[in-house]
Amino acid sequence: MRKYIGFSILTFFTLVLFVSTLINLFQISLILWFVFLVIVAFALVTIFKELSSIKSMTKSYEILSREAVYDFIAAFIGAVLTYILSVNLGIGPVLGSGIIGMLAVIFIKPLAVPAFCGSFVGMSSPELMEPLVFLGASIAVSVIFVLCKDVFNGYGGKLGTMALSSALIVSFIIGQTYLDAPIFGNLEMFLIVIFSILGALVTYILSIRFEEGPVMASGFVGLIAGGLLPFFFPEIGGTLAVVTFGASFVGMSASHKMPEETLIIFGGLLFGLIYIFSAPYFGGAGGKLGTIAFSSVLSVYGLRYTLRYKIFKHS
Repeated sequence: MRKYIGFSILTFFTLVLFVSTLINLFQISLILWFVFLVIVAFALVTIFKELSSIKSMTKSYEILSREAVYDFIAAFIGAVLTYILSVNLGIGPVLGSGIIGMLAVIFIKPLAVPAFCGSFVGMSSPELMEPLVFLGASIAVSVIFVLCKDVFNGYGGKLGTMALSSALIVSFIIGQTYLDAPIFGNLEMFLIVIFSILGALVTYILSIRFEEGPVMASGFVGLIAGGLLPFFFPEIGGTLAVVTFGASFVGMSASHKMPEETLIIFGGLLFGLIYIFSAPYFGGAGGKLGTIAFSSVLSVYGLRYTLRYKIFKHS
């Protein structure tokens, strides 16, 4: 039962992002709207494939087990520490989350994944979440991590989708209004796409080819992006740091889901485009970057699976 609840949570909030993006694109271009609708269709292929595989899952843990309690605590602490680094110490969300991810791998490696997941809630803007509201979201993401741990494994962005789920649930309960959306110029959109591809690709290479693991690889990319890009690009560097870090979640995908760099490049491209066209929605909510990455990876995997199925079927 827990696995179906976790599957439903991740699916629902991914579809919320997809539908929001489609609504925005419908007002911009019918051609782009149709193209994105096809992208959504491939993501649905992946979603239904994962749903069918839940029945055969044997690996699971009890919701009140010691392992589940440790995961809950790690996610909560990761969220709180990131918020402190980002808001109270003023180093910003990208550096805050990147530092927590890397420190978790070094000092508490078995719990690095839930801690990194919690850090994405800690990236929320204080304008959206004051401390008490943020604590509610931190508890929510800890519960959601336990519920979702066994589903959609290997798809980059899953952790961020858990974080966005908690942020949106808490924001909905208190009736919070999201922050205003940025407006991107042509040069900004071009750079966003380029750095999205780079963020995804570098993370994947570090994680898979250099065997550093997904959390360390993503945390390192976030640290470099957050520290250097605002310096080299004074006007848009902050946005590019966020984009590069967000796209790194695409690169966190497991090799059995995304076995080639070409797929990661395509996933990074999709990340950049979805980031641009979903901008009007959920501003300031931690985890949105991860949900964009998750949506991108689901779409790329669905496309790959569809093509492989057709080739195999007709060969």
